[in-house]
Amino acid sequence: MDSRQLRYFLAVVEHGSVTRAAEVLFVAQPALSQSLRGLESELGVELFRRVPRGMELTDAGVALLGPARQVMQSSQHADEVVRGIATLEQGWLDVASPPGLAVEPLVSLVAHFRARYPGVWVNLLDPGPNADVESLLRNARCEVGVDYLPADDDKLSTHGLGRRRLLLGLPAKSSHAQSVPFPIDGLADLPLVAGPRGTAVRDEVERVCAERGFAPRVAVEVEHEHNVYLLVAAGAGAAFLTESEARRSESRGVRVVRTEPELGHDFGLVFRSGPLSPAARAFVELAAAGNEG
Repeated sequence: MDSRQLRYFLAVVEHGSVTRAAEVLFVAQPALSQSLRGLESELGVELFRRVPRGMELTDAGVALLGPARQVMQSSQHADEVVRGIATLEQGWLDVASPPGLAVEPLVSLVAHFRARYPGVWVNLLDPGPNADVESLLRNARCEVGVDYLPADDDKLSTHGLGRRRLLLGLPAKSSHAQSVPFPIDGLADLPLVAGPRGTAVRDEVERVCAERGFAPRVAVEVEHEHNVYLLVAAGAGAAFLTESEARRSESRGVRVVRTEPELGHDFGLVFRSGPLSPAARAFVELAAAGNEG
């Protein structure tokens, strides 16, 4: 097994077919197919099965995916050192973040990094509904992420960057709009618009309400939380909003109030323990220094 075979394997996974992978890699399709067959023969297993829409991983292929990415990252790191990419004149960086942190602080962090290292290409990853930042780190899909703290995996390293404050958005005609600050116990009688369980805001609201012996009244559940403030503006219910969402919603007539106690999340950098690539190390150091400053 060599790095070329693993690179071809990962390309087929990424692009869904041998044809597309060959085009992206600028290699002949027969050569790529032969390399994959050689890898399967060496391992004694089938890595892909053909389906109408392309190629699908077998269980053995899924098992190889994480180790293959780790090998390629290690190979990439060696190439960077040999070729002088450690100077960060070029290179790339994968950074993962949940949608709730993808605007702030991630936008500012990436802008600051790109201003310092314009030759480094940055790829921003959204874990999607069936994964999270920590799973992407464990599977070597990225080296660093911006996520809510504390991390669930104590084998990962973290560095706190701040706290995201949540404010309560109320429809303009709500009878509760005059309560400032709004008591959390009042949520027992307030219809809410919220994301599904497992999202950061929903889990924080349910945790605080459970501590007080009641469950929040979720009247409207949305898959994408960035649409929540529009439903509040339309009168569908109240919702907890980030400060940036609150500013946007006020222009639509939403009444924004503080709560007592205040809700929010700590957030920061999450990254693999041990050596990082030059780009990942520079991103962590720059973000940490900016936070301390």
